[in-house]
Amino acid sequence: MTNEHMQLLETPRLRIRSALKMDAPLIRALWSDPRVTVCVGFPNGIPTSVEEIEAQIERDWERPLKQLLIVERQSDGEPVGEVKLGEPGTDGICEPDIKLFPDHWAQGYGVELWSTMIAHLFAQDGCEIVQGTPNIANTASVRMMERCGMTRMGEGRFVPGGPLRDSMTDVPHYIYQIRREDWLAGRSS
Repeated sequence: MTNEHMQLLETPRLRIRSALKMDAPLIRALWSDPRVTVCVGFPNGIPTSVEEIEAQIERDWERPLKQLLIVERQSDGEPVGEVKLGEPGTDGICEPDIKLFPDHWAQGYGVELWSTMIAHLFAQDGCEIVQGTPNIANTASVRMMERCGMTRMGEGRFVPGGPLRDSMTDVPHYIYQIRREDWLAGRSS
């Protein structure tokens, strides 16, 4: 791993950088907090280990849109959370993700991050739509998407399967999207 991917993005108050293996305990602490994970279907935290997170960081290092990213305050370097940009699928849809430590909720960081992530994703080839699927019960996430200019397109339900099924619950969610052309039109007005 080189430092070439270290700092990817900045917002007025935050910087987003590539996660390093040394960040695995921090990510594990975030992912094991039920307050953070209940709305994404893990009422008792995401069952994973530091070693599994280290392996994920190593595996995705050369894929900047797929890798785990650490969010830090610019003022003091304090970790605020973790994000993932999301690679576009064959349909041109990217699905970013934000997880913030509860101590940093309700400070406007989500809107700041989401707006910056949308701009970055639309600067990438292949991304035509940025999509978010907030839990219907997560009103803060819903407001964040709306404040970032996203439109509610419908509803869905994530039904987990596979080996983590016993650790997860169904997640009723809204589907929010913003299209590249709408985002560009909004920027020019």
